[in-house]
Amino acid sequence: MHTTNLLTFLFFLGVSSGKNILIFNPIFGFSHVKFISLMADIIADHGHNVTLFQPFHNAMKNTEGLVKNKNVEIINYYPDHYEELEKLETETFPGFWDSHLMNNPVLQAFMMPRSLVLQFERTAAQLLKDQKTLDELRSKKFDVVISETFEITGFCKNSKYFYPNSLNNFSDIAHLLELPCIPIMSAVRFTTFNELFGQPSSLGYLPAIGSNMAPEAGLFDRINDVFRNFLMLSCMERMSDLQQTFIENAIGRPVPHWRDLIKQSPIYITNSNPYLDFAVPTTATIVHVGGITMDLKQMKHVGKLPEEYVPILNERESTVLISFGSVIRSFQMPDNFKAGLIKMFQSLPDVTFIWKYEKDDVELKNKLPKNVHLKKWVPQPALLADKRVKVFVTHGGLGSTMEVAYSGKPALMIPIFGDQPWNAVMLARHGGAIAYDKFDLQDGEKLTRTMKAMITNPKYQEKAQELLEILSNQPIDPKLNLMKHLEFAMQFPNLRSQIPAINQVGIIAHYYLDAIAFIAIFAVLSVYGTYIIICKLPIRLVSKKVKSE
Repeated sequence: MHTTNLLTFLFFLGVSSGKNILIFNPIFGFSHVKFISLMADIIADHGHNVTLFQPFHNAMKNTEGLVKNKNVEIINYYPDHYEELEKLETETFPGFWDSHLMNNPVLQAFMMPRSLVLQFERTAAQLLKDQKTLDELRSKKFDVVISETFEITGFCKNSKYFYPNSLNNFSDIAHLLELPCIPIMSAVRFTTFNELFGQPSSLGYLPAIGSNMAPEAGLFDRINDVFRNFLMLSCMERMSDLQQTFIENAIGRPVPHWRDLIKQSPIYITNSNPYLDFAVPTTATIVHVGGITMDLKQMKHVGKLPEEYVPILNERESTVLISFGSVIRSFQMPDNFKAGLIKMFQSLPDVTFIWKYEKDDVELKNKLPKNVHLKKWVPQPALLADKRVKVFVTHGGLGSTMEVAYSGKPALMIPIFGDQPWNAVMLARHGGAIAYDKFDLQDGEKLTRTMKAMITNPKYQEKAQELLEILSNQPIDPKLNLMKHLEFAMQFPNLRSQIPAINQVGIIAHYYLDAIAFIAIFAVLSVYGTYIIICKLPIRLVSKKVKSE
């Protein structure tokens, strides 16, 4: 099967005519940047001319080397305030660890969009006004633009409506601004945009925080689903609306609504994998390419581990890797959470723990038993590929979720914020992982029981390996799926027939609420009318009988 996929890929490589493609890759989150960079590699490997345009919203240092194909042209756009960004520490969100204020779903829906959009505004506003850079991009005569929907500047910048042709100073870039734009999402989904491409409501199909899923879900679970879904959609839409506002302020005139710009594309590409993700009703316009960042051959041959890890992995039969990613830092973890972890370390002396801990902390080291090793950085792929590592404790970022799924290792998923709770349950439902409440980190006894079960119970390893086999043998390779749909979209940029026409109506007509209400009222009136007739009928019969006597 793998040979067939390779031959198919080479066939398309040989017959496809290379397009000139601009990929808009805003620098603000490593997982987003990595996904788009690897997408650029794949597209370039397929014979297209790719330019990766990267406006820096923060001074991220680890972007070099992500793109392997030397034919990809990388244009880094450094704003005037870049020196200020270099002096700033990488943005982290320690409040998400245990702040009930930050974890309140209502406050999140209003606070998070503003805090994220503020990171985009200054660089994006400068770019929108930078005529020289826009002219340089126009001169390259791109065929299409690929842009992420998390930061929507790429869409507005390339809309034919963005600058009216009647304005002489902008008429020279009209050709550039009329380019078709294909939206992508580096996360599993962004529900607001999925719905633009025909996906119906995900209520009941996706888990809400605090709810059981069907068939265990009850009335209060469904009420919580509706409440959480409303807040989630409000959060997503508010983030795009705030960007729309600063875009219009930057150019001094209205622009078409972001919904109208994004839904012009014939496809929407997401980082979801249908064999890992939840089963959700969808349409052909939503293309799932989750897994394109995973290279199974490379994961099996990740190279030699750094020498310092060899004696650590040989200390005991079982080793557990703990990492909470780069945005949320372990050293900022609340003390009561750390105390729960320490109790687990002490309760499992036959297990070695490697904990990614980003700061020297003498006080913490003095509290730790000998079976714990703190590391400011860990070679995560290499450790996950090692058989001596039995369990991966992770925050559930999509990058780490994909890595552990494709490594066949059990995982203890401890989500902190954002899409991590969904990723945790998404992986746990396959049986090789457990979704664990972060507030239970302080419960050292529960944490110990959970970890001991994951190490000793073979079912977790078996289920994790089963998922790996499924992902390794899925019918369509994600990279091939990406390229076939991308080239199809470039061939038919105006195709809209696969988006349901019912999406153009309001919620009442969409879900037939008026018809249901009409039938319900008619049924009630019919039952009531029948009841009245039945009640009056005996009276009339008795009355006739009396008269006849």
